[in-house]
Amino acid sequence: MITRMKQKPYIQNTSAAEGPKDPLTDLSREANNELEERYQFIVNAHGEMMTLINSHYVYELVNDSWCRTFGKKRDDIIGKTVAQVWGNDRFESEIENKIDKCLLGNVFREEDSFIIPGGERRYYEVTYYPYRNSINEITHVVGVTNDITERKEAETALKNSAKELRILNEIQDKYLSIINSDLEEASKYVSSLLPAEIDTNHLKIHWKIVPSSHLGGDSFGYHRIDNESMAIYMLDVTGHGVGSALHSVSALNFLKYETLPNTDFSLPHEVLEGLNNVFPMTDYDSLFITMWYLIFNSSTYELSYAGAGHPPLIVFPPNGIPVKIFSQNIMVGADDQTRFKSATLKIEKGTEIYIYSDGAYEANLPDGSMMSIDDLTDYLLKNRNSNSDEIDNLYYYLADLNNGGRLDDDFTMMKVSFL
Repeated sequence: MITRMKQKPYIQNTSAAEGPKDPLTDLSREANNELEERYQFIVNAHGEMMTLINSHYVYELVNDSWCRTFGKKRDDIIGKTVAQVWGNDRFESEIENKIDKCLLGNVFREEDSFIIPGGERRYYEVTYYPYRNSINEITHVVGVTNDITERKEAETALKNSAKELRILNEIQDKYLSIINSDLEEASKYVSSLLPAEIDTNHLKIHWKIVPSSHLGGDSFGYHRIDNESMAIYMLDVTGHGVGSALHSVSALNFLKYETLPNTDFSLPHEVLEGLNNVFPMTDYDSLFITMWYLIFNSSTYELSYAGAGHPPLIVFPPNGIPVKIFSQNIMVGADDQTRFKSATLKIEKGTEIYIYSDGAYEANLPDGSMMSIDDLTDYLLKNRNSNSDEIDNLYYYLADLNNGGRLDDDFTMMKVSFL
């Protein structure tokens, strides 16, 4: 089709004065003109912008789409050089080399942007094709230009979105780092509230606590009430994380500094009632506390105790046959009308007591069953020793059951040995 246009792109009809007309010649010209009109209609109706440039850099064809886009008339372009249309500087710096490459037989493609009439910047993909005549000589360059503004805007929007996402991720990482740092500091603060282990000729207390996250709901402590009595306690607040940890630390401080109102801290049931009054779950996002509170009298070797929904104490008397002591009360904070009870146990010298949270035994065993308190008791019976290494070994045993990962719940265990 372009060949026909090159052969007769803009030939005017010969005048009648030139001589008699040959009917066959006139018929041939008529058919040729009709084909040319059809070709021009197709080219001009096409959305792509098309140009035909000869080897002298002169425009021989531009279609309607090209003219509409750049706000020019065809007569302003046809017969003009590229330099005349676009300026000599731009022709020499940007266009001439591309046309020369195409005239050597190369297809050249590029993306560019132009400011069209009205001041809008549009993006285009321009492709230059070499045009060969009937004897395979490259005589022209065909330029085909497509508007790719929507695509470029979509790509830009995608890049901006990716950039914004990257920035958001960087901000998120920054604040996560700050949060993690703050949680680490909070974890250190909670750890600072825990007492040092005791290792004397009369009493030994060893313990291990590993939160399931930075902060957990488990805490414990022990301190002297007077010269004869020592308070020993462990708390487990429902849930995990910051909320549970703050709740647990608040309760721990009431016990550690004996600041519960109207409470005799040598009486376990009064201590539980005092906490129950201060921490009703209706005021604390449904958080409640399970716990043990024990008072050991070193003169009488009696152990007063009160449990609130916590796993049972595991007591090993000197004969080595374990006994479980179950808590007598519901959880602290569950019911403000509850009257708590306590009991007393005579301790033989050589007795060992394990106080622990449910994270110290709730794990899946190799056979797929859930580890029970009886399984924990059997483990301690087989592994307990004077160095209290069984607590560390128990933790690593549970971690191995969990494929070496962090446990799902806080691990807390305390071993109290009455020598």
